[in-house]
Amino acid sequence: MADLSAWTPSERAYLLDDLCRQYARASANEGWFRQSWLGVELWQMPQDILRLQAVVHQARPRWIIETGTKFGGSAIFFASLLAMSGQDGAGIMTVDLNLRDEAREVFASHPLGSWVRLALQGDAADPEIIGQFAEQISVDPGPVLVFLDDDHNAEHVQRELEGYAPLLGEGDWLIVADTIFADLAGTPVGQASEKYPNVTQSNPRAAIERFLAKNPDFQRVSPPFDFGPGNFLDGFLRREWHPT
Repeated sequence: MADLSAWTPSERAYLLDDLCRQYARASANEGWFRQSWLGVELWQMPQDILRLQAVVHQARPRWIIETGTKFGGSAIFFASLLAMSGQDGAGIMTVDLNLRDEAREVFASHPLGSWVRLALQGDAADPEIIGQFAEQISVDPGPVLVFLDDDHNAEHVQRELEGYAPLLGEGDWLIVADTIFADLAGTPVGQASEKYPNVTQSNPRAAIERFLAKNPDFQRVSPPFDFGPGNFLDGFLRREWHPT
């Protein structure tokens, strides 16, 4: 066994980062991300759930917008955070290309379902969809947090980033899920498919790099608990200033 005490700090950091990367790769392939929150299915790694709650606690958003409703679990998760924080009047807005009946039922029947103010079906990057979210915010303005977690192709994510950026004010958060996607190449879930022909070249991480190169008012920031495994440790962005 190697004597780790003889390793340099950078060598130990590389080993730890690689172990966390391998854990995340295993999680994606073994389904360790399959959780539930207050009885609703939620596909997020537990460590990422903790990071998201810390951001919501810090940012105290008036509006949380998520792309990728799926079963409704993430919307209920965010709703529970707003409710526990006593943020009366705050709300969730969500969109999915194919809004599931299960999600509609959750929002209609769950005790926290009323916190979901708007649930839309359609392309999350469609200007008309974004316009409906913007209209809601204009009626009741306040801090906004956007969580992008649907189609992970770079072109789509970049369209989302460019589309939702104008909704954010100074200090607001824009979080991109599953930047780990780029590291899944060579694993079963990273194989080429009709939806994802090349995860190495087309992924959320590539979209973020292109977005940041054109939008200097946004900066990548370290998430809460930036140690340990996670599916999007490099996906946390904040608007540091607002162009005049």
